[in-house]
Amino acid sequence: MKLDKLTAETMQLIEEMALHHENQGLSRIAGRIIGLLMVSQEPLSSEQIATTLQVSLGSVSTNMRMLLKIGFAEKKSVTGDRVSYYIMAPDTIEEELIQGLERILSLKNIIEKGMQIENLKDSELVMQRFHEMLEAIELYRESLNQMLVEWKSRRM
Repeated sequence: MKLDKLTAETMQLIEEMALHHENQGLSRIAGRIIGLLMVSQEPLSSEQIATTLQVSLGSVSTNMRMLLKIGFAEKKSVTGDRVSYYIMAPDTIEEELIQGLERILSLKNIIEKGMQIENLKDSELVMQRFHEMLEAIELYRESLNQMLVEWKSRRM
């Protein structure tokens, strides 16, 4: 979609994308940038992003560095133009799935530490909770790994 053709409905979609990503731990502006890149048919400059989203260039710059680092965006150059342009990374969904997996594995490590605390070992209820959580985490991890393999094979 061309930037001059963004409808109120599309801007609402971008805001919903922002809220989703904010709930996943990113800033709301990062989520808005992801939403804008998702609906854009052409690479966008920082200035275009800032103007469209009505945010500062500094905020775009800060959030874009983070999105580049986590693999949600890519930098593109245009021959003869010194301005940097950005697109949504083609494997953004894979990165989101991998980050979900990393978050759940972090929780697994915390639970495993909890299982080593002596006074918690005495509680059958607490240990049952820990074991159930570990079982659910393992099922989630297996499912995500299978989904990633299937997704990658479909994209080839």
